[in-house]
Amino acid sequence: RKVNRLAEACTQANSATPEHLKSLHKTIKKIGEDLDRYSWNTCVSAMMICVNELMDGKCTDPGIMKEFCILLSPYAPHLAEEIWQQLGHTDSVVFQPWPVFDESHLKEDDFEYPVSFNGKMRFKLSLPADLPKDQVQEAVMEHEKTMHYLEGKDPKKVIVVPKRIVNIVV
Repeated sequence: RKVNRLAEACTQANSATPEHLKSLHKTIKKIGEDLDRYSWNTCVSAMMICVNELMDGKCTDPGIMKEFCILLSPYAPHLAEEIWQQLGHTDSVVFQPWPVFDESHLKEDDFEYPVSFNGKMRFKLSLPADLPKDQVQEAVMEHEKTMHYLEGKDPKKVIVVPKRIVNIVV
């Protein structure tokens, strides 16, 4: 049902957002890896997750649905053929090339650092993912919430684990 509703919503060409592309390519990668390991059930799970993410993100791009339909075809061939025809194709979905995974869609521009004081997480701070360790520390120390939690004290130690966490020991 959800796949049909998603297919019906996909009518606006070139409306894919980076989140939609990320969800699709994450699924292409997962299914490719799982097929190599003969893990068929996890492929179905990955497709269910993808459909939920695309529906939550209000995806309306038929290009996304086309790629998803090709992924779906080995698992639900009749449904995939029906959706393929709804998308305006006259040939069969089984003759289409397998979608190609593009890693560039999975790259994160920002990372949300959890900032802890004495091991207790107090807030999160979104910073560029490629920011060096010293600049992450500098940005956290200049943040207004850091000043509030330090209460005028100097930190004994600041631990920065890039793309993981910042912990300030007071």
